[in-house]
Amino acid sequence: MSSDTKWIIGTMLAGMTAMTAVLLTVLVTLVGDVRADVRRMDDRLRAVEIAFGKVDQRLATLERLHLPTPATADPVN
Repeated sequence: MSSDTKWIIGTMLAGMTAMTAVLLTVLVTLVGDVRADVRRMDDRLRAVEIAFGKVDQRLATLERLHLPTPATADPVN
């Protein structure tokens, strides 16, 4: 094998190694970003669930205060 061939193969291997390192870095960063986004969405969803729970409690209170019970409702003839 000539020295030129060895140099070309060595350069190709070094280039492939560098590209693999860059690709892995990009993938690791992407996975970290996705995990952070999922955590933020989970926090937002939890806040929405809490808000809906409060609305549900208020609605139940309003229903108790304003809706007549069957015993006190006007009978329909």
